[in-house]
Amino acid sequence: MFTMFISTKVFLSCCGSILAFKDRSLTLLEPHHDVATDAHAWELSYSSHPYGNDEDSYWILRYLTAECQIELRPGKREMVCRGALGAPHGSAECALHVVPQRRLRFVQASTGAQLALEVTGDDGNNAVPVFVRAVAGGEGVEARSAVDVFYMYALSGARFDYIVVGSSFCSSALVEIIRRHNPTARFLILEKGSVDLFQHQQSLPSRGDDKTASKMARRPWSVSDRTSHSQYITNIHGQIQYVGGRSTYWSGWCPEPSEAELEGWPEALKKTLRPYFAKARESLGVIPASKVKGEDSLYGPLQDFLQDSCKLARAIDSVTEIFPAPLAMGNKGYEKFSTPNPMKEITSANVQTIVRCSVEKIIYDGKKATHLQTSLGVLPLHNAKLILAMSTLPSTTLVLNSFGKGEFPFLANVGKRLTAHFVSSAVARVPRNRLPVPSAGQGVQLGAVYISGKAQAQYHLQMSAVATSNPESRDLELCRQFSANSISEGCIKASPEHVLVCCSALGELDHKNKDNWFRLKKGTQSDLTSNGELQIVPNDQDLTLWDTMDDVMFKTIESCLSSSPGDKVEYLHDENKGVWKTERPTKESIHQKNAVHDASTMWMGGDGDEEAPVGLDYRLRGVENVFITGGALWPTGGSWNPVLTIVAMAMHLADCLCNSEDAKSG
Repeated sequence: MFTMFISTKVFLSCCGSILAFKDRSLTLLEPHHDVATDAHAWELSYSSHPYGNDEDSYWILRYLTAECQIELRPGKREMVCRGALGAPHGSAECALHVVPQRRLRFVQASTGAQLALEVTGDDGNNAVPVFVRAVAGGEGVEARSAVDVFYMYALSGARFDYIVVGSSFCSSALVEIIRRHNPTARFLILEKGSVDLFQHQQSLPSRGDDKTASKMARRPWSVSDRTSHSQYITNIHGQIQYVGGRSTYWSGWCPEPSEAELEGWPEALKKTLRPYFAKARESLGVIPASKVKGEDSLYGPLQDFLQDSCKLARAIDSVTEIFPAPLAMGNKGYEKFSTPNPMKEITSANVQTIVRCSVEKIIYDGKKATHLQTSLGVLPLHNAKLILAMSTLPSTTLVLNSFGKGEFPFLANVGKRLTAHFVSSAVARVPRNRLPVPSAGQGVQLGAVYISGKAQAQYHLQMSAVATSNPESRDLELCRQFSANSISEGCIKASPEHVLVCCSALGELDHKNKDNWFRLKKGTQSDLTSNGELQIVPNDQDLTLWDTMDDVMFKTIESCLSSSPGDKVEYLHDENKGVWKTERPTKESIHQKNAVHDASTMWMGGDGDEEAPVGLDYRLRGVENVFITGGALWPTGGSWNPVLTIVAMAMHLADCLCNSEDAKSG
């Protein structure tokens, strides 16, 4: 158990007394008693770590001098009263009501016993501007548990240096760097989702088809008619709305963009970011696939073969670089990096997280953000800096809902630029005995290579190889746990005498295409977190690049896997029926309908770029205390996987914020 420290006044009225929470302690006050002199103490604690299982975690208010305890259980939305305050060992659904004077009442329906919670400002004048919109079990609104609202009310008077929205890559990196500068800095992290995983899903036993990234993803936006009816791209891949976000499901590929690949980025930013890529690699644990050992040196002979054979792709004019896949697997267990564990380790009195809290709107006074309207109430920022560490489209939705173009002319272009990556994917195989790799019976062998190129725009290939002779054994679990790209269990089981290669090709959408945008949907919509509308319409440049990229993908696969002239590669045509053919799959079957890595909606620009919504200090132009992270900042989208770059930029932002504070204090 641990105690949550919150520096505000919270009052609970029960049994004719008032429970006051002040200066990191809870005290039971008789009428007219002073907090400092009262000796009757209550204890506020949590039954497990805040990243524990929601169903098994709960808050406890315990009166230390009596057989009396109240348990507020967020996961099950119930309150348990034990002892004098309610029926022994009884429990019931909590009803949450808003009553005058900002008092909340938690009603135990079976007995009628109730608690009232009241929050006041530091001056005792009920000045905290908070509200509660949701009623547990209420019709037409999302049911919230008593503990969520209790926590938000308690924090409404607290002071933080930084309030961070989101808990994925950028949030983790930012907190890490700022705490190196200032270990006592105070953070509040607001996360829309709850807890799902404590580590990357590949490091855990298979959880079934309903727990894949595609099934877990949510898309809190709509798409235009042009996009929804398109034969090319109909949407963007969704969000993983849990603590850690997509970091618990991502592929782990972390290439560093070259100077040429950062085309269209401000020169000052390109120069400044270069040392931060090294810091990001260290934080994420990025190593070449050739150094991922795991069990029995999994990335061994097959990795060596794939690296050597892929060199043949240099004969293709548009190919620029070929190297071992840079994977975020350099930790002790060679597990892919995810943020829940780092976030768990830094959780303390100075780093607090609220889950199941959606930020709906930023409230401002004309030049700076002052409050956050959330699903749990309005949270004052006081003097905190606000960091939007969400993914691209949710952060853009929040900014569009919060700042009018009339008052903030610098933000008139938010959402007018949109980039992403279109994707092709193919799976191929050849008999293992054709290639110079260990014969059947040698266990699992893996390989991964990254190939970049530029034709009409940028593209890259991710080549991932698997070979196992005994897919019914633990080999299958090793393939799932350590492979770079995911190859289905069905393909592996159907190919015990083969080397399998999965190749994903990603191409850059034209950032100049005015038909690609993200804006608020016309008409009234009550949920401010899902009223955005997306449009992607590939232009001629995109479609030509897509064809070029597909051709490079097939030529690379065939040159790598053909040991002699006349050797034929088999391609997967129908996994459900187990159909493999030597003919290349059709364009329609390899093209993915969902684009990935959406970016550029709030791109950064220097002083000479009057159209850019964000300056080189990561600050939203025209707003003093709101800062942006993630792919939304990218002037152009390139084709490389984004995580290393967004983490490097978050680390740079952290240093900028700390250096600014140092300059003020100096």
